[in-house]
Amino acid sequence: MNEEGRYIYGIIQTNEKKSFCSIGLNDPKKEVYAVPHQDISAVISDSPIIAYHSMTKDRVVKDLFCHQWVIEKVMKNHTIVPMKFGTFVEKEEEVLEILKNGYKQFREALNLISNKIELDVVALWNKEIIFKEIAEEREIKELKERIASNPADPQLNDRIKLGRMVEKSLKNKNLEYAEEILSALKEEAFDFCTHDTLDNTMILNSSFLLDRNREKDFDKKLNELDEKYNKKINFRYVGPLPPYGFSTIEVKKWQFEDIDKARRLLGLGEEITPAEIKSAHRKLVFKYHPDKNPEGIPLDKEFNELTQAYKLLLEYCQSDL
Repeated sequence: MNEEGRYIYGIIQTNEKKSFCSIGLNDPKKEVYAVPHQDISAVISDSPIIAYHSMTKDRVVKDLFCHQWVIEKVMKNHTIVPMKFGTFVEKEEEVLEILKNGYKQFREALNLISNKIELDVVALWNKEIIFKEIAEEREIKELKERIASNPADPQLNDRIKLGRMVEKSLKNKNLEYAEEILSALKEEAFDFCTHDTLDNTMILNSSFLLDRNREKDFDKKLNELDEKYNKKINFRYVGPLPPYGFSTIEVKKWQFEDIDKARRLLGLGEEITPAEIKSAHRKLVFKYHPDKNPEGIPLDKEFNELTQAYKLLLEYCQSDL
C-alpha cells in the first residue's frame, strides 16, 4: 500500500483557503484545494505517493490527464505556474516549506505569466502538394527524366542522388517557411519557444506566450497564414493552455544521506562552496580517469561515482530551494 501524501499541481496568487473541484489525482472524490502562504498558494490534493517510473504507461497517461485537467480548470480564474507532473510530498507542512523557501522565485514566475496563456502551433506540409512542387525543380526534374528514360538499366547512384536532392530541397523549404511563419506569429506574442520537429514533413513546432486579450489577434494572424499558403501547409493549433513551455516548476527533495555520501566521496568538509566542489572534483578526476591509469586497472566505476557526486553537490549548493 502506497504511503499517503500530498500532490502539488501548481502555484497561484491568492491568500485564500479555497476548494476548486473534487477530482483529485487517483481518486475522483478527492478535493483539490489551496494551501496559502502570504499572497501565494499551492494547489494540492491528498494522494498516495506514487513512483511513476514503475507504473504502466496507461496509468501514467491517466494521471497526467488528471494533472492537466486540474491545472486547466484552476487556470480559468487564476494565473497558475504548473508544477512538474509527479510532484509529491509527505505532509502539508512540506508544502508550506516549499512556498516559504521558493517565495521569491514563485512570485517572479507568476509576474512573468500573469494574465497570459500558451498557444501551441504545429505546421505540416501537405505531402502531395509539396513533393509535387519539389519534383518540378529543374535539376530534380532533369534527373528524374534521365532515370525514367533508361528503366532497363537503373543507375543506383542516380537514385541515391535524387533522394538526397529531394531531402535537401525539403530541408531548405522547412527552414525558409518556418522562419516566415514564426516571424508572423511572434508579432502577436509576448514570448515563444520552439520544439523539435518529429520528421521532415513537420515545418514548425512552437509554443507562444501571449496576453489573454491577444488571442483573437493571434487567431486572425494564423488564419491569414492558412489562406496565404492555400492548403500547401496544414496548421494544428492547441490552446489556450497553462504556460507549460515557459514556467513549469520542478521541486527536488534532497536526501541528507546522498549529500553526505557525495561530500565524503570528494573529501570535503561539512561547509562547502561551488569552487571547493569543482577543485576537489578536478583533482580526483585526474587520479581516477581511465585514460590516466597506466596499470590497466578498471576505474570506470570510481570515475562515474565521482562525476555523479560532483553534479549532485554542485546542484545542491546552487539550488535556492
